[in-house]
Amino acid sequence: MSHYLGIDLGGTNIKAGVVSEDRRILAHGSVQTHGSAGIEAVINTMIEVGRSVTRQAGLKLDQIRAVGIGAPGTINLATGTIISMPNLVGWRQVPLRNRVVEALGRPAVLENDANAAAFGEFWAGAGRDEAIRHMVMLTLGTGIGTGLICDGRLIHGAYGAGGEGGHMIIQPGGRPCACGQFGCLEAYASATNTAHRAEEAIKSGEESVLVDSYHANGQELTAKEVFDAAAGGDDMAGRIIDETARYLGLACINICRFLDPQMIVFAGGMILAGEILFDRVRTAYASNRWHQMDTDHVRIVPAVLGNDAGLIGAAAVAWDADKTGRLRL
Repeated sequence: MSHYLGIDLGGTNIKAGVVSEDRRILAHGSVQTHGSAGIEAVINTMIEVGRSVTRQAGLKLDQIRAVGIGAPGTINLATGTIISMPNLVGWRQVPLRNRVVEALGRPAVLENDANAAAFGEFWAGAGRDEAIRHMVMLTLGTGIGTGLICDGRLIHGAYGAGGEGGHMIIQPGGRPCACGQFGCLEAYASATNTAHRAEEAIKSGEESVLVDSYHANGQELTAKEVFDAAAGGDDMAGRIIDETARYLGLACINICRFLDPQMIVFAGGMILAGEILFDRVRTAYASNRWHQMDTDHVRIVPAVLGNDAGLIGAAAVAWDADKTGRLRL
């Protein structure tokens, strides 16, 4: 039985776990990133938590077949280098994979964290069924991250930017997005922008049960508050949720026309809203589905790995690199 160490580098926490090739977590742990301490300190923390969970699993490092690292930002997959990272200051041209290899003495692979989480859901979560070979995952959070899997392999594109589905334009000339474009999916349907659109509605004078919360919280709302208000029958919140679902349904239609997946998985905190979100997304999808095919088999489902998705995904990409002969020591 082979074992893989997954390390998930986040702006707030570093998570790590040992995962067996039969997809069981043998040990896992989480520590604060403390990004302000600098690059060396963060890398050392990654190494230490990796060593710690290996011990917890009752293994020695030489019993770890390979290490997978999930990290945010722009990555050179061939060299295992962080080109830039938005949520940790100073991370430019950091040879993270080689640093981990040198410290742990095991082969390693570096992957974008959204791609790793998507591959984790494919390998051990919602897409674990061996019949599933084509899957897309959208993570609904501050932004919208996307992972694309075709015939069991992650799609990276020519320059490593494949899978930026949050920046497909679904409203030409629409809302400004942090990426610099206008009308991106992320600008409408992320958790953050779902809340922002409700805030804008209140500023414009619309009535809602959310008005008191909006003022009490310093003129801010959360997506959860909007979904809760919609579930309680609030008209304004219901309209905002309907719009979010319509844009997500449209995104699913566009994804299907390009990639023809068997499954579209939604992850991130917003999926905790449950069927009030998924019913609307599926309805929006069905209202626009392609009638050139007699049947439409795509399934739109929630992710199941939760907070472990990052570390499982990191271990999964190590497993995949091992099985396909792409590991480097």
